[in-house]
Amino acid sequence: MMGMEKLESPRHKSARKFLRVAGPMLLLVGLVLVLIGAISFFGAMNAAEPPRYFWCAFAGMPLAFLGLVFCKFGYMGAVARYMAAEVAPVGKDTANYMARETAEAVKTAARAVTEGIREGRSGDSISNIER
Repeated sequence: MMGMEKLESPRHKSARKFLRVAGPMLLLVGLVLVLIGAISFFGAMNAAEPPRYFWCAFAGMPLAFLGLVFCKFGYMGAVARYMAAEVAPVGKDTANYMARETAEAVKTAARAVTEGIREGRSGDSISNIER
């Protein structure tokens, strides 16, 4: 883990912990405010008065968005490690399959290149003699 020490700042772990705690809290508060605003708005449709707490929806949307962003950055490393663990075996299997199944084609291409180089060298020596 010597390389990770160079990537992480001294405050990295505390920042990640803050993002992982504050993110869900902001998201929850934002969603509750949006819900209050929506209930107030739709409840006022049956009443003769305007909605009283519709402003909560406008306050809750940025808070919910900020909570989502905090969650994204707080859990980004864990998600990336999970994805790598899921995808790496498939990439390995694909590389092994391609190596096995294309071996003959690679040998044929290598022979053709080798023959072309040999013909080119023999052609070069003849053209050099003619000059």
